[in-house]
Amino acid sequence: MRRYLNLIVVFALLLSATWASAQNVKKIAVDKQRAVQWKPANGQYYFSHSLVFDYENKADKTKGTLKIYVDPVTGAMCFRKESSFGQSGKAYDFIIGFPDGKYIYCGADEKGKKIKVTEMVKEFKPDADTKTQQKEDFITYCVPTGNKRQDFDLESAEYDLSYATSETKDKLWLTKTPFSIYALYGIEFVEGTVSLPVSFDYMYLLPPNDLITELNAKDATLKLSSFGRDPFTAITKGYQEVKVND
Repeated sequence: MRRYLNLIVVFALLLSATWASAQNVKKIAVDKQRAVQWKPANGQYYFSHSLVFDYENKADKTKGTLKIYVDPVTGAMCFRKESSFGQSGKAYDFIIGFPDGKYIYCGADEKGKKIKVTEMVKEFKPDADTKTQQKEDFITYCVPTGNKRQDFDLESAEYDLSYATSETKDKLWLTKTPFSIYALYGIEFVEGTVSLPVSFDYMYLLPPNDLITELNAKDATLKLSSFGRDPFTAITKGYQEVKVND
């Protein structure tokens, strides 16, 4: 019995160590303008940085660049129509996502009236069993190769990504960030409203601070081409709140 319990302890430690990864998380200096520009109470959100990805969607035969604005302090992200979701959400000017599952959509209705819709995504708060399964799946399907590199002052590590229902294996590069990435991964749950040109559906597998810096998959390729200061202020004031049915 003692041996069995020891094995459980060892497995738990291995699970935690692999899940956490040995990568160092580099802090990002807070933009001085944030203290002046970040005013959620007034409907004003300041994003000091942006993530830019080069992508190719082989299934749709499309390629291009994708930009997501980030507030490194909270992990809030802003998706603009012209640089992220495009015509898939043509009614919206921009969407702001938060690590707690809250999304704010600002755009216009069919009559041209400026509207704002707020939605909470329940998948951001998984139960204990779901969290445990997520960690176990990461260890099972994400196998580190030992390769590492620097991506814009972020250390990335390479993984072989496999699947339970397929013999396919993809290459995945991940880096630890000081802010949550779930506002990006979670937008997949509201794809009825908008969709990104390439899927970021990895909330089921990756912990909140693991950012994909490169993906080489059968149906898509993705690579972080830029991460740095790129200020943008999103102002929701002037958009009228519209209630939607749950």
